Amino acid sequence: MRIALGTDHAGFEYKNRIAEMLTAAGHEVKDFGTHSTEPVDYPLYIAPAAEAVARGDCERGVVLGGSGNGEQIAANKVRGIRCALAWTLETARLARQHNDAQVLAIGARMVPLELALEIVRTWLGAEFEGGRHIPRLIEIAALEERFAARSGDAFPRHEKTLLIRPEFLNQRGTVFGGYMMQWADDMAFNAASLTLPKASFVTRRFDAFDFKRPVASGDILKVYSRVAKVGTTSCVVEVWCVNARTAEDVFHTTAVMVNVGSDALKAAIPL
Repeated sequence: MRIALGTDHAGFEYKNRIAEMLTAAGHEVKDFGTHSTEPVDYPLYIAPAAEAVARGDCERGVVLGGSGNGEQIAANKVRGIRCALAWTLETARLARQHNDAQVLAIGARMVPLELALEIVRTWLGAEFEGGRHIPRLIEIAALEERFAARSGDAFPRHEKTLLIRPEFLNQRGTVFGGYMMQWADDMAFNAASLTLPKASFVTRRFDAFDFKRPVASGDILKVYSRVAKVGTTSCVVEVWCVNARTAEDVFHTTAVMVNVGSDALKAAIPL
């Protein structure tokens, strides 16, 4: 397992010991600092560790500070992160079993070193129970999405640039609509998979394509996509296209992408 570590000066010694323990257990550690006991501002080190987990670069993260409170708050500002503050083995175990916490916060001035190490081991060894806890996590994600939308912050936008070549054209000399539908499908899949990397998405349906302008050979298209809404088993992705040469809108559509489990049936989106 690849595990991100981040700390301020108060947790520096604990971070090093936790890194040694994790490495000895066969885990890969990505250390985001800090790298000394010189006083620093913890958000500068906690945020990159949490972002690595949110992107999927790391599977788990451990953040440390004096009390762990500020570190937990900073980590939870990163979209998609569920960071739990643990000070006992029970709080560490429940953080995984009930909350599916991917990031753990520990206060180095609150617990002895040996207990901190055992807290990390307990948290890593516990499994999410699912069941009645899944709807609650989905409701948390919905809250995050709603308040982000209010502030003008949406899910990330994804972009692809295409040069229109003669082989894309139909008999009228404009781009064959099937190619645009294929590009839209690809971009919908990319947006869904990159925004919710733990899911396995397939396309359920597209709404009607609103083709606004024809496209000719030599034009450069910008195709954009962004997750607009996340449900229990599916998400809605908005896809739109602009002609970079003329600045005209080319098409707009939305796709419904469904998460499928190992049995090929729709399943709750893992958060």
